[in-house]
Amino acid sequence: MVWLALVGFLVIVELFITFVGAGLQNDPRAELFSPPAILIVGLAGLAGIWLSHRTGFPPAWDPSVPARWRFVYPSLIGIAIGLFLSVADNFLHWTATFSSPGGGPFNAPFPGSLVFYPGGAIIVEVFYRLLPIPLVIFVVSNLALGGRWQEQVFWVLAALTSLIEPASQDLPDLRAGTELAVGLNFVGDYALNFFQAVMFRRYGYLASIILRVATYLVWHVAYGNFLCRC
Repeated sequence: MVWLALVGFLVIVELFITFVGAGLQNDPRAELFSPPAILIVGLAGLAGIWLSHRTGFPPAWDPSVPARWRFVYPSLIGIAIGLFLSVADNFLHWTATFSSPGGGPFNAPFPGSLVFYPGGAIIVEVFYRLLPIPLVIFVVSNLALGGRWQEQVFWVLAALTSLIEPASQDLPDLRAGTELAVGLNFVGDYALNFFQAVMFRRYGYLASIILRVATYLVWHVAYGNFLCRC
């Protein structure tokens, strides 16, 4: 039910882009919220949830998980990471390095960013963690090892999958003169993904999504829309 509510939010974002726009209709990333894309995300997420329940992950709304670990602590960690990225960019202007010349603004415009980035957090969760981590644990631990070594396999996957985003988004901009800016952003992105993996394992995928939403609200909305203007 939690996942269906999150998919419903993606539908709301798609309707916002279609009927309000607010600049989001010109963003090529808006295709992520098209009906076919939402259907794919929804089904992939359901598969990931089914697998997660068979590989030791708690449900999204597990009554044994205190609310502070589902909402408060993930939010605080996300805010801290967002502040780290924002302060680093303020001094090193990493977004200028990341953005291609003539490629448009780095951040989605406000107020559409208030729905765009939470929706994006739901989408990337599916392909960075919710599906791949339980799937590999299920194949390696449940099927190949008879249910053994789930925790060990998880920690290896947490370390490896946390590289996907920084390696694909940060390292392509590494060149002479950008080492510090790209390196700090790599650290911030890796920390974001690794802490999300831990939250997913300990407190359920909703806690992981909350962490990324908090990061995005600081990094892309507060800093990106009102301070950086990038």
